[in-house]
Amino acid sequence: MAGISHPRPTRRTVLRASAGLGAVMAFGAGGPGRAAEDLKGKTIVFASWGGAYQDAQKASYCDPFAQATGARVVQDGPMNAAKFRAMIEGGAPDWDVADVTIDFLYAGVSDRLFEKIDRTIVDTSRIDPRFVHDYGIGCIAWSYNIGYSTKAFAGKEPPRTWADVFDLRRFPGKRTLGDNVVATIEAALMADGVAPEQLYPLDVERALRKLDTIKAQTIFWSTNSQSQQLFVDGEVNLGLILNGRAYDAAKKGAAIAISWEQNIQSVDYLVVPRGSRNREAAMRLIDVMTLPQNQAKLANMIAYAPTNPAAFAAVDPQITPWLSTAPDNLKRGFVINAEYWRDNLKKLQERWAAWKLA
Repeated sequence: MAGISHPRPTRRTVLRASAGLGAVMAFGAGGPGRAAEDLKGKTIVFASWGGAYQDAQKASYCDPFAQATGARVVQDGPMNAAKFRAMIEGGAPDWDVADVTIDFLYAGVSDRLFEKIDRTIVDTSRIDPRFVHDYGIGCIAWSYNIGYSTKAFAGKEPPRTWADVFDLRRFPGKRTLGDNVVATIEAALMADGVAPEQLYPLDVERALRKLDTIKAQTIFWSTNSQSQQLFVDGEVNLGLILNGRAYDAAKKGAAIAISWEQNIQSVDYLVVPRGSRNREAAMRLIDVMTLPQNQAKLANMIAYAPTNPAAFAAVDPQITPWLSTAPDNLKRGFVINAEYWRDNLKKLQERWAAWKLA
């Protein structure tokens, strides 16, 4: 999967972006021929990652959908892979639409976790073809970055690479990583000198040995909101954080900056859990999430890049340096290998859990 890049805004893309919200109101958030408020009394449960990101999704997607259709959209989460699987195994998932990472999408298809995207409802032509999957629709492009406290490193050289994050002498203090084998293994291997183009297949045992060297000085966050709060509260000086979470913290006054060196790029997808009781309504909500104006609104709130190329025309230029899709940011990073994680996610999650307890 190649990284997504910014198209140059043109008069046509500006007009298409401006027309996005109008399409929602004209067609009742579900395409031509659907009457407004035809989902009145229906409750749809949307699960995502919580905090500022889910707040932005609610404002950009769920509220306009509810207003146009009469449906009630309930927020739930944070997204949890084990909980998702347990719902499917139970045969009656509580969630109707969920925001998942690409590695979970790829791993979950073979386990029949998702409903197939109904292309008679979801207009997939709006989305960059690289982010259209039979079982999921790409909604944001983002990246794992090195975050650091501008207060802790004031007047000093800040950390730039993953080797810096693992250097306790030059960069002292508590650091943070995700409590997740995905991306953490890649970061550890890069810290140990492995070039991005040589990462896969991952040498997991080598990565865990490298992680042993900072384990005692690391706080492992379990949610994206927690990663943000660790920096806001000054509990950590540096570590792994998503670009949009760092942007939101900085926007709210936190002393945080990020390095784009060796950033790990990824994409989130919208899926419908297999067995959803509201399959058609869920597909219609996903359709609203593909509209350019709605995607641009989200990008302007939390700096995650759209997957609808027309949306870029309505993104605030001041947001662009924070986007993983900005050309300079793209070239300083690489795209996570979702095919590798499709084949190895479950067994490496078990290995990660064992290492954490050791």
